[in-house]
Amino acid sequence: MKVRDSGMPEKAYWESLFDVPLVLERMDLFEAKGIIVEFGSGYGTFTLPLARYNRNSILAFEIEKDLVEDLKQKAKIHSLENIHVFEKDIVEKGTSLNENLVSYVMVFNLLHHENPISILKEAFRILRPGGIAGLIHWNYDPNTPRGPKMEIRPKPEEIHLWAEEVGFHIKSSQPIDLPPFHYGFLAEK
Repeated sequence: MKVRDSGMPEKAYWESLFDVPLVLERMDLFEAKGIIVEFGSGYGTFTLPLARYNRNSILAFEIEKDLVEDLKQKAKIHSLENIHVFEKDIVEKGTSLNENLVSYVMVFNLLHHENPISILKEAFRILRPGGIAGLIHWNYDPNTPRGPKMEIRPKPEEIHLWAEEVGFHIKSSQPIDLPPFHYGFLAEK
């Protein structure tokens, strides 16, 4: 099941909406150890740059067949053998990974789903104790040039509460600023 209101715009435009190195730094991904998972890898906006700096295995899950094939090709062209791409509907079927396996799960711009708790539960399930879920989303601001409709866009306090409901400990009560258009939380299992 695709996340509602999540059509991907043209790649160059999409990537202009993020300061990718800043996101990777502030979300502690450069230093992440062990297996890293990304839910909804899309164009590989975060996966590809991360794989160049962090040589740990990165498991990228994506529902769109064309995006899966494109990311596989890019990883091959750039000799990024640490990227493993899977076409999978993680909302309907989960990741099929073992419990307590991974060190970091990237949940970026997905929590406007009809049931965000299901996404967070899968992240919690596959994380090892002490593992981190990086949660980012669009600022709750109607002036952002992109992002889900305001009526389904989660506020930071909602994401904070959902993560705690699943069992995560949020490292900071204040969201991490990810300019120009995002915020994030580091949620520890």
